Amino acid sequence: MLRLSCSILVAAVAALTGACASLPAKVERALQSGQPIEGDIHGAFAELDQYVFTYRERDDFFDFVEVSLIAATPEVATALAGLRRHDRIRIQGVLADNRSQQPHVEVSSLEVVSRYEASPPIPAYEHSVEIPDDLVGKDNELFLVHAVVANGAVLVVERSDVVLPVFVRRPELTRALARNDVVRLHYEIRSRPDRPVHLELADVAQPVEVVDSITALHGRAADLEGALVLFPQSPQVRFNVFAVLEPLVGGAQRQFTLVNFDDTAKFTAIRNKLQAAWDSASPNAAVSGRNKLISTQVRVRVKGIYNQIDPNQANAQIVLDGPEAIEIVAP
Repeated sequence: MLRLSCSILVAAVAALTGACASLPAKVERALQSGQPIEGDIHGAFAELDQYVFTYRERDDFFDFVEVSLIAATPEVATALAGLRRHDRIRIQGVLADNRSQQPHVEVSSLEVVSRYEASPPIPAYEHSVEIPDDLVGKDNELFLVHAVVANGAVLVVERSDVVLPVFVRRPELTRALARNDVVRLHYEIRSRPDRPVHLELADVAQPVEVVDSITALHGRAADLEGALVLFPQSPQVRFNVFAVLEPLVGGAQRQFTLVNFDDTAKFTAIRNKLQAAWDSASPNAAVSGRNKLISTQVRVRVKGIYNQIDPNQANAQIVLDGPEAIEIVAP
């Protein structure tokens, strides 16, 4: 069984557990004493002033916390705008006083320790949705759940390719959601803060409706065709990870990573087959998918078993018996 990470904050990739309890206090003590803390950028979207910072225990990759970053000075704002996912930075600052269970750090000092260079490179991403314009004049829309943690008190959703935090007053409405669920939210756009844009669940009888449950797929047979997706190796994962893309209603999309947990040789053969298919495409035959590459030429059909063992699993998976479970449809 795949071991998943634990976090209490935005963009977390696993559920809240007691194992994480000491890390937020450790980060708070360091900030209060004026000590710098070092970690990685989980996500950066300069147009909406969205920056998420990951701090990990040195000896335990699976023990981490993630906090939102706010610039305390114009100089820091400029530095934040130049960051990309997986850049390693060192910051000093203070915890901001806010009502949300999502901690925010007002950054007074920022030093770039190292820049992440994806291989193959991921081109700069151009967002296709204008926020909040795409949401104005409506009272409900379809969203993809990006994260739901702190027992439902922290909810983050995606609208097409934009990540949006949702202010939750009633966690009982959201705690049963899972990352990659398709949901219909009845919402209002909060006036504060205006950047990044925050939503709030509307005061209606049923503000949250699950349209497509990812956990309902767990254990079922999978037979899925779609574009091949590549997540380049990173400081956290030492080899390329491949997935198959699934378009969803409402213009969203999710991907299922292709894995085999039981046999290292088979998992290597799966990755080798997918890498060969990727390499067979024409140069530059891929587009940026924010933190991934999506092939514009290679499509695959895979057969296996859906795997979603944790509500905040980073990506749902399809477990394959071996490389023979993959059909290269194109090119």
